[in-house]
Amino acid sequence: MIRAYSLQTQILVALPYGAHRLERRSAGEGWLALSDSGFAPGDGAAPVPATGNFLDEDPPGGIVQYRARPYGDGAGEWGYTAWLRGGASEPVGYTFGNYRVPEGTWGDIITPDDLRFSYLWGVDFRASNGASFTDAQIQYFIDAALEEIERKINVTIKKTRVASEPDRRGLARGRDYDAAESQYAFRRERIQRQGMIATRRRPVISVSRLDLVNMRDRVFSLLGRSAVDGAKGKIRFFDRLPRTSDSARGVETAIFPYGAETISRQLFYEIDYVAGFETSDDVPTDLRETIAKQAAVSLLNVIGRGLMSGFSSSSLSMDGVSESFSSTQSATAAFYGADIQQYKDEIRSYVEKNKFKFGHVVMGAL
Repeated sequence: MIRAYSLQTQILVALPYGAHRLERRSAGEGWLALSDSGFAPGDGAAPVPATGNFLDEDPPGGIVQYRARPYGDGAGEWGYTAWLRGGASEPVGYTFGNYRVPEGTWGDIITPDDLRFSYLWGVDFRASNGASFTDAQIQYFIDAALEEIERKINVTIKKTRVASEPDRRGLARGRDYDAAESQYAFRRERIQRQGMIATRRRPVISVSRLDLVNMRDRVFSLLGRSAVDGAKGKIRFFDRLPRTSDSARGVETAIFPYGAETISRQLFYEIDYVAGFETSDDVPTDLRETIAKQAAVSLLNVIGRGLMSGFSSSSLSMDGVSESFSSTQSATAAFYGADIQQYKDEIRSYVEKNKFKFGHVVMGAL
């Protein structure tokens, strides 16, 4: 895996073991290969191998991205970094209109600069002891906020490859899939009435496997006889089963070759699909903003504690001169308590209004 670290006027690129072909690009421009004369177009100067930790001493201003693959392997797979700031550049993020999804990645739902200069504008990210809050720490809270909002509104945001029963099939997490699911139960009555399957995650980008299997591992593919409603996370069948008034023999014939095993409900669906949004650019703006507010709430709690311990007021008097200070903070109230509550109220309102827009409606009967 290739990694890169911005030092503002320089960028350190950490490469895996061995020699690699290293390329760099700026936003809106093509890839340039490392050569004896610096980074140049791939069809220009001959590329030279890069090894170990490569220091780019003259990165262009703005945002840059790097990629690398084994040197001399024209068919090798590229490894990509995220965007980094090079030189003296402006903040980068969706709120500044200059963020673009890095090639080979899903992207960032929001950037640390979005939080620093937009959602937490004016907040000092340096503690009373002088310690500074790093971008890596901010990114942790962004990732945690994304997962929390996913749970609150029952939606998959980051692109996720979902596999059914991966352990039994010998699939490896990370290489073949990202999340595992169990089989979907087959119900003849439900298919007759609805003619569809509601996936456990939504939205759905694509479905690569839709098999009807029995306990003896006999497989009947339904992928070519179905259509996907991606936004609602539903797989609709072209052919519905017979009506409940039809004979059992007719039902058995309709779902051949399983026959009587259907009546004993030994059938299951195994579905492999990709859920979420294709890239971070495809996430709705209002959903992105809610994630940013959730991250801001967590950051305000931590940053407020670093700026000031829990007290509400203090006073100092000396030779007729007095000074007093009061805040909204106390032993049970955070330093940025008003801002935190405001963001929480906005998040709660958004979740209540939109949780059924993204997630399935759960219904039951007694």
